[in-house]
Amino acid sequence: MIYFDLFWGFLQVGCFSFGGAYGAIPVIREIVMKYGWMDEAKFAYILAISESTPGPIMVNTATYIGNEVGGILGAALATFTVCLPAFL
Repeated sequence: MIYFDLFWGFLQVGCFSFGGAYGAIPVIREIVMKYGWMDEAKFAYILAISESTPGPIMVNTATYIGNEVGGILGAALATFTVCLPAFL
């Protein structure tokens, strides 16, 4: 079930995030808090790591959250799903 939640949550982020990666942060936060994957402090920590590592912030955040919630498979699924709407 967690993998379906990751897929659906990050598909929504990929589809409805306008204004770049910084515009996606509130949408990602809303999804994370809705599913109860982590608290505010943990989300802020992951967001800080995502901003300091190379690459797009939205993809880095999805990868870290997916890894935190579902392990390696969750990280791959979240990363793929957040990028999927751009490919379609």
